[in-house]
Amino acid sequence: EAAVKTRNILIPIWACGAFVVLGVFLWSNLRFNAGLRRSRGSKLESAAGIIPVYVSAAVETPCLFGIFTPAIYVTPECAEDERTLRHVLAHESTHYRHGDNIWGALRCLALALHWYNPLVWWAAIMSKRDGELACDEGTLRRLGDSERVDYGRTLIGLTCSRRDFSSIALTATTMTGSKRSIKERIVFIARKPKMALYTLLAGLI
Repeated sequence: EAAVKTRNILIPIWACGAFVVLGVFLWSNLRFNAGLRRSRGSKLESAAGIIPVYVSAAVETPCLFGIFTPAIYVTPECAEDERTLRHVLAHESTHYRHGDNIWGALRCLALALHWYNPLVWWAAIMSKRDGELACDEGTLRRLGDSERVDYGRTLIGLTCSRRDFSSIALTATTMTGSKRSIKERIVFIARKPKMALYTLLAGLI
């Protein structure tokens, strides 16, 4: 009887928490989407690829966003620099091929269902970091080893004060992040690690 009473108390608390967290995530993504659509400029016709590319002043860093109609959004400054734009499009196209926009939505759902578990929040943050590392490796595989140094410089040039905890609410990918995460990625790029094995082990853990 005591167990039944405890369950009857805890289930409504869990449901309320899940509803609130899911609502915050949904509101954050809808607001982000509205900002992108309001500020979205013309489509970059010269950016040949598998998904549309738009210039938007609403983003502080290039990103891939959208579940049903995904698109790449770049900053005006990025669109004006040929080298940066090439690296950004290669990076975000790799995110698309990896399905990271879908994984972002699944992360949000997992966090809403397990909002009370700090280990799940930590795992979600680590998952997003691992996704960026795997994306860097995939992008460099497409660009070629000769682009490794220039690609690292592009990452450093795009660094912004973005926190992993705050960005986890969005399903959007990002090419940059906090200075700590960028430093980690630059080290991996310099050491030329085998990211496929690293990501597999991290996922299993």
